[in-house]
Amino acid sequence: MRKRILSLILTISAGLTFLTGCGPSSPSESAAPTPTPEPINVYDYNLLTGLEKSADLPDGQRPVAIMINNAQPALPQTGIADADLIYEMETEWGVTRMMAVYSDYTKVPLVGPVRSARDQFVQLVLPLNAIFVHIGGSTYATEMLNYYQYQDIDGLYLGLTSFVFDEDRYQTKAQEHCWYTNASLIQQGINAVALSTSGTLEPVFQFGDPASSDGSASAVQFDFSDYGDAAFKYDTEAGRYLKEIYGAAQIDEGTGEQLSFTNLIVLFAKVGRKLETELTDFDLSSGEGYYFTGGGYQKIRWEKGDPENPLVLFDEKGDELSVAPGKSYIAIVSDAQRSTLTVDGAALEGAATEETA
Repeated sequence: MRKRILSLILTISAGLTFLTGCGPSSPSESAAPTPTPEPINVYDYNLLTGLEKSADLPDGQRPVAIMINNAQPALPQTGIADADLIYEMETEWGVTRMMAVYSDYTKVPLVGPVRSARDQFVQLVLPLNAIFVHIGGSTYATEMLNYYQYQDIDGLYLGLTSFVFDEDRYQTKAQEHCWYTNASLIQQGINAVALSTSGTLEPVFQFGDPASSDGSASAVQFDFSDYGDAAFKYDTEAGRYLKEIYGAAQIDEGTGEQLSFTNLIVLFAKVGRKLETELTDFDLSSGEGYYFTGGGYQKIRWEKGDPENPLVLFDEKGDELSVAPGKSYIAIVSDAQRSTLTVDGAALEGAATEETA
């Protein structure tokens, strides 16, 4: 991209009006004093991938989690092929949003388009202790960040300190599809709000050799809604699942690569609607799902509970799931969409019952 990125001729007030896509919110403790440094746990591997840790990645350096616009008009995205971990969930009106997580915020490429936060993603950020980067957010997300006094990098308040606007893209796309960030801009946000970059971190999974699969899985497909879908094809040579969306390969415009993952994790949850809004309301206490890797799959269970608790995966025996080292994609999908999950063209799940829908 990206000679096309200019440093914005629009005023911040004109541009940022369109960014949140939801009601008014307030800064998440932006004036809070610098917190006392947290204790640092030392690991000899990347806590997001289980692979060897880069020699220049300091122990205890917090990862960064960036909210990514995933509506069809926002494609193609940039920089997300470099993410170590991606979460995808429905937000409202059937549209999904992604959260891309990178182990080293100092090496984040140009990434975007960046979008606003939702509380279901905040509940995944908290246990990761990740630096949270977004532009605005729902009232529910903002209240949760405030409650936990979780300092973030929010473009609604930081504006051009941490984000840039693609003027050329704006010729054909709406403003909310045109905002980006990168390592240097994230650093400016860190400096602006005196955000701590180190703390207590834990592995996102129990990494190791996966157990024997329940069956083969060379093609996986499911729907988040009538609007949002996802499909994956296993590349035996690369040992990764290649992602498709809206019936086509999901490509990173910055690299030209199709998104690919060693681990594909599909979790089912009870999903309703927030009172008097179209926002989704996720029950992230526990549920069932499937783990795909190496061209095979296992049925699994998951637990989370309170917002600050980590997401933990279990095999059918009740032991913590062993996840292959590598990049991972996690979809959290409504129970009502269980019947849309197909593997190699065959349904794995029956229609949702009234109790789980």
